[in-house]
Amino acid sequence: MARKKKPNGLFREAFTVFQKKGRMDLELLAIIIIMLFFGLVMVASASFVTALYKLGDSMYFLKKQLIVAVVGFILMIYLSKIDYHVLAKPNIVLAYMAVTWVLMLVTAFVGEDINGARRWINIGPVSLQPSELAKIGIVLLMACICSRQSKESIHSFKQGCLLYLVIIGCVCAPLLLQPHKSAMMLIGIVAMIIVIVAGARIRNFMVFSPIVVCGLLFIMFKDKYSAARILNFADPFKDMTGAGWQGVQSLYAIGSGGLFGLGLGRSRQKYLNIPEPQNDFIFSIICEELGFIGAALVILLFVLLLFRCIKIAMEAPDKLGSLIAIGITALIMVQVIINIAVVTAWMPVTGMPLPFFSAGGTSLMFTLASMGIILNVSRQSTRAVSGVKPTYKEGKPRPAAGKNTGAPRRATAARPATARAPMQSRGGAYYQQVYRQAQVQRNSSGLAARRSARYGR
Repeated sequence: MARKKKPNGLFREAFTVFQKKGRMDLELLAIIIIMLFFGLVMVASASFVTALYKLGDSMYFLKKQLIVAVVGFILMIYLSKIDYHVLAKPNIVLAYMAVTWVLMLVTAFVGEDINGARRWINIGPVSLQPSELAKIGIVLLMACICSRQSKESIHSFKQGCLLYLVIIGCVCAPLLLQPHKSAMMLIGIVAMIIVIVAGARIRNFMVFSPIVVCGLLFIMFKDKYSAARILNFADPFKDMTGAGWQGVQSLYAIGSGGLFGLGLGRSRQKYLNIPEPQNDFIFSIICEELGFIGAALVILLFVLLLFRCIKIAMEAPDKLGSLIAIGITALIMVQVIINIAVVTAWMPVTGMPLPFFSAGGTSLMFTLASMGIILNVSRQSTRAVSGVKPTYKEGKPRPAAGKNTGAPRRATAARPATARAPMQSRGGAYYQQVYRQAQVQRNSSGLAARRSARYGR
């Protein structure tokens, strides 16, 4: 009976994209679902006053967030089934970053002007923030480059330092024109974390530290609005009705919560005191309504997410998967740290959302998409693959030698003995594992000795 020919070229790639892997990390999936539902509840509680006052529909932000959450969850499951090696191919990553760069540049000139910044672009009925695309793109790009470099190359000054600084500068240039300082800071930090974890030498980057510091000071103080925020964050009560308004109202909300909070939906600061309480300052509403217990629960969920993602990165099958997992983890956790620091007046006020909680379609969509990529890495981890059990049951006949196992075929008069490499045989690593398990059982039961006496070998 003739074997079916496997598809070639692009058809073969499309056929193997959804190849069955091991079990995804169900613990991480459970944490994501819990945070997603928790976030929807808090968006409903924090946004209904603003939505009713500005839009006439108290459930406007909840409806929008719910739709995005459903679509984002489906996208996450879809990406968890796509091999991350396909997503991180150089031609795919470069094409993705080229489109993202053009969108960011176009947004800087023709985007919607909100409070003096152009960060959003309307594509038909959809409002898109291209910087969210760049966040995932920089992770894939840096992981793709670092995983292909040798140890000597990544330790060098030219290939292990200057190259990455040029890439970061090119990605952040359109964001400077918008301007979008928080996204620039996030992309720069995440990119540096990936490069350093990959093995780059920190002392190579120290040469450029004076230039970087001067550039940051110029960006922060080039306009009066940003300068006022930076100068007032140490003591926001100095200008309570001006630059320190958001910080003061946020501290009032946190202080009012106490240990157990005022109760879900009973926040007072969301009644037009905190601007946009459902977005960047939703953590202060959580503290006010659920108290210290609710805030600690949110932080605990993020800590559990951090540990699961680090475990997935450590068990990744290759350097590429490990760097992608580390990059996405850094992308989430840096946003969490900056958001909580801003809300508690440890940093100047900046537009950084709290992942899974802040209202915002683009942010939530791409956060869930990044989680889908990590779930795919977990499906290919050493733990998941080693946990795959053979399809035959105990007591059933084992695969015969030489059939889909990579074992040498038995010599006959018409056919001489030939050997195939296990990894080149039909079935690959899975059948190699099955063959090894069957071989161990044969040796332990003495079957090999009896066959040796019978066949004279």
